[in-house]
Amino acid sequence: MCRTPLAVLLALGAAWLVTDPSRGAPAAGRVLFEEDFEAGLGRWEVSPRNAAVILDSRDRARGRVLALVPQGDVYALIKGSEHWGAVRLEGEALFPSDEDNYLGVIYNFRRRRERADFGVVYIKGNDSYLQANPHRDFNVGRTLYGEYRVPLTGDAAVRTGQWLRFAVEVVGRVCHLYVGGSAEPQMTFPAFELDSGAIGLQPRSVGGEVWVDNLRVTPIERFSYTGPPLPDLKHDTGPLLTRWELLGPLARTDDEVARSPAAPGRAWASFDTDARGAVVTGTVVDFHGPKTVAYFLTRVRRASAGPAELQISTVDDLALWVNGRFHWFIPRRDAAWFDFFRNPAHAGQQIPLELAAGDNDLVFRVRGGVYASGGFYARVVDSP
Repeated sequence: MCRTPLAVLLALGAAWLVTDPSRGAPAAGRVLFEEDFEAGLGRWEVSPRNAAVILDSRDRARGRVLALVPQGDVYALIKGSEHWGAVRLEGEALFPSDEDNYLGVIYNFRRRRERADFGVVYIKGNDSYLQANPHRDFNVGRTLYGEYRVPLTGDAAVRTGQWLRFAVEVVGRVCHLYVGGSAEPQMTFPAFELDSGAIGLQPRSVGGEVWVDNLRVTPIERFSYTGPPLPDLKHDTGPLLTRWELLGPLARTDDEVARSPAAPGRAWASFDTDARGAVVTGTVVDFHGPKTVAYFLTRVRRASAGPAELQISTVDDLALWVNGRFHWFIPRRDAAWFDFFRNPAHAGQQIPLELAAGDNDLVFRVRGGVYASGGFYARVVDSP
């Protein structure tokens, strides 16, 4: 009878604990995944299938590499990575041409009903900067996160045709992005709401391709960097409207909701802004799906009747009802800024109001399904 040595059995068991996703997050220090793309894409889930191809790099020392090809809604996910928890993903990237291109690192990818939502931080190739760009139902979100754009200079600068090291660490909802082999991240991004899911890669929706090689994923227990946020931003939610209720999403408009928000049977639910005070409507309304309409209600209390002003920064087209009466159509702008009320360069829109004494209902209707849909910031002040 063949007897397997105990040491071999223990080693096999340890390897199984690391690689079997049903066992949960493995211990820190283990290697979860290594990929040099010499054996194809069998460990990847790619959509559409021809958006990720294996190329001969024409470098004998490097061999084959992954080319991510822009084709609209593209993702290349590592199979089974949704079970891994906190991780560090590192590798090398090359932008072969000087055209619009980026390498996006996907994290906390999650499917909900017909939609897919995921965090993205990306390296912009031809302009050499970092940007946070969460996707909700595949709709890009960077116009709501303009403050999370970081130029890359020195050793971290992107140079066409040269390989560049990168690394991403994800713990819960927070993501740290390193470029150029630095010991300190160039960006820490805390503002995506999902806290688990698959990881992977993404090229720009249109433009040039990006090459990737020598990926490695390891589990971590905590971030390598423990210093202040980068960039170090001061988000002040005190002046903003942060108490909201939501009705939706809906497949069509129902403006009776806005005219009579307190009517019996209205299914309003509490809705939380993000940590910056943004009403992130993209978490609710569909972009590709059928439910593109939602209503957001907030109440403003006034000691006495009189004029006031709504100040708002939005990347959604909004319709506004005040105390049951349609009041204003608010067009979207190119970006929504967290500091719109104190930074003249990011100034929002000003809407005159006439408010009653006591509670005043402000209902905003948002419609998804358009580019740059994503959210807004708002506050109400005394009329100047």
